[in-house]
Amino acid sequence: MSQRSQNVIAAITLLICMSFNSWSLALAQGTYGVASFYTPPYVPSKCNGFADDGVWIAAANADLFDGGAACGRYYWVICTGGTNLGTPHPCKNKWVKVKIVELCPSCKQRHIALDLSNEAFAYIADPASGLIQVYYQPIRV
Repeated sequence: MSQRSQNVIAAITLLICMSFNSWSLALAQGTYGVASFYTPPYVPSKCNGFADDGVWIAAANADLFDGGAACGRYYWVICTGGTNLGTPHPCKNKWVKVKIVELCPSCKQRHIALDLSNEAFAYIADPASGLIQVYYQPIRV
């Protein structure tokens, strides 16, 4: 094998390793918490008034909402487990991308991080569970 071929292979290997490293670092920036869900109507919202943001949305607890700074932020959310014996295995092993459009004022007292739209919750878990454990990660743009 020529020196040039060896250099190309080394460069490609390095790029692949860096990509995996960046991906794992991005995952490390996520947070574990609890999610619930809310049902329509989804407008008006605290962030966008009467603008329709669709159904792939969420309300954040007061800390995460940060006085409105979280408005428009996107998060990847995945169910990691149940919170009750009635539905011990609610997870569907899917990620959902949601946009923060609302404040959930009662979430902090109930130790809930995100209040997902009914549709977003049902995509990742069985709604009969009511509350689920989640891992959520901000999407950097």
